[in-house]
Amino acid sequence: MPLAAVTARLPGVTVEKPDKFGLARLRLSIIDASALLKSSAKDKGVQPDTLAGPNDGSAFVLDAARFPALQGVRKMLMRFIDRRLSYLEIIYDNVIKWESINDFVETVSSNLKLPREWKTPAESDTGQDKELRCEGFLITASTNADPGDVHAGPELILQDSAAWDAMSKRQNESVEKAKREEDQKRKAFKP
Repeated sequence: MPLAAVTARLPGVTVEKPDKFGLARLRLSIIDASALLKSSAKDKGVQPDTLAGPNDGSAFVLDAARFPALQGVRKMLMRFIDRRLSYLEIIYDNVIKWESINDFVETVSSNLKLPREWKTPAESDTGQDKELRCEGFLITASTNADPGDVHAGPELILQDSAAWDAMSKRQNESVEKAKREEDQKRKAFKP
């Protein structure tokens, strides 16, 4: 989805300038912080996630009453590479208690018309994760989304594998270039 389409659907958010690798983060723009402090959370459709850390990217909490199409969504996190959405994490509220991760992914597959070929990832230590690998993207599901948020339920993560691979390649090339430059400096050093 193009960046302009994402920002048009989510008023009150902006996107940072991409870094040298093309990674940009979505940010909630707060123009008057005093107005935010005086108003209640009900006055805003989108609130910054106060529990998110600096490495969590851009996270915000949605008021489902202001966005009826997102009823049941607790939190969303988006990341952009080369001005295109490359990572979308949706954390649902805990209103529905799922029996198991299999029950959750079966419902997701049925409602989204996805294949039912979910696998447990090798790095899963809880058994509460499943992933569906498709050509060019990966969908991950978990029933243990955010242990720090008592109202958080299951989550779905959609990742554009090609975009992340391209960014990783650029990062690796940058590191290799820096190493070559350092080697040249060491070789050229004359005491």
